[in-house]
Amino acid sequence: MDKGGPRRGEAEARLRAVFRRRPELHRFVIQDKSGLADHIDRAALEGELFITQITLYPRHGTKQYDEVYADIARAVTQLVDERPEALAELRGKTFVRALH
Repeated sequence: MDKGGPRRGEAEARLRAVFRRRPELHRFVIQDKSGLADHIDRAALEGELFITQITLYPRHGTKQYDEVYADIARAVTQLVDERPEALAELRGKTFVRALH
């Protein structure tokens, strides 16, 4: 039996919604501390998941980047608050816009 049940694809569906809201978003990665680059001081970080490698096109500056980051973070935070087991589902995943 599938341990994820009917909610198994919920994390992916919620993050696809971020791509729909943000047409300039093309890619991002969700990592835990162990997956972060060596030059990052892991001891100073709080939290379990980190959003990295955000790719925007066209990119219009820091404000746009911050807004997209906040949208992704909000979706991830809400999902994990509602389903703590989603941490394992999200860790180490790359999300990329699908072009059709």
